[in-house]
Amino acid sequence: MKNQISLAFLCLIAVSCTPFKPAISNADIHTLTEYKVKGRQGILINQKLSFGEYNTSKVKRSWTKGGNSRVPVSVSPVIDFLYPEVLTEENRDRYQTFGFQMKDGLENYTDVYAATEFASERILIGNNPNSIVNIIKDITGKGIEESYMFYAQVFLNQDNKPWELVLDNQASQQDAQQYVGYFGYDKNRYYTLKPITQLQTSKGPKSILMGSIGYEICNTDNQTVAAVSLMDNGLVYLNSNNPEERFLLANLCATLLLQQDIAE
Repeated sequence: MKNQISLAFLCLIAVSCTPFKPAISNADIHTLTEYKVKGRQGILINQKLSFGEYNTSKVKRSWTKGGNSRVPVSVSPVIDFLYPEVLTEENRDRYQTFGFQMKDGLENYTDVYAATEFASERILIGNNPNSIVNIIKDITGKGIEESYMFYAQVFLNQDNKPWELVLDNQASQQDAQQYVGYFGYDKNRYYTLKPITQLQTSKGPKSILMGSIGYEICNTDNQTVAAVSLMDNGLVYLNSNNPEERFLLANLCATLLLQQDIAE
């Protein structure tokens, strides 16, 4: 994944845009609040990511070895169908993982857990209509076909049911014009992630030669509520007046930025 991002970045030189900023197709970039990201580059020991008023705790790698604060990882198999199998102890050496917490000034808080190269067939479906697999099936009419995904859970406040992210990094580069990722809670509350394939220039949006440079995040009305650039240190854009939604989207953007580091 990192090699693909690097290759795509080399292609950006051809469009001669300094500094490099994404062109967001579904929104006026000037209506979005732009945040520069700190903590993404350099030594990752005791890493903390921050942008604007949002700060993560220290990012914990291989988080299953220390446990999930929401669910006891010693339970295997997971009994409650609300909790996908990534939370079990048996997976701790199978995937590259990371986790972090985030708080805002309005008493919102999260626990975030993520795994790269997660086998999609291991995401529990069963009778749970609100699993991410069933949410995607309701939206698109088909299930997840990819074998290995980037998978993350975002637990918001006291809720023991997570928002779930499913993203195919390879497809988002190879089929950037068509691919769509999903971040959902149930069939009525979800976001789509669309790869960004253009840069801002003085002459308007210019397409990069291949791949994508980040994601445009849209709500169920196809309105852009956030975006994230994965180039260099990273950029985050937020466009929501709802503090809890804005906080949730900040967590999603932080998760996307951090997963690039672990793929190295």
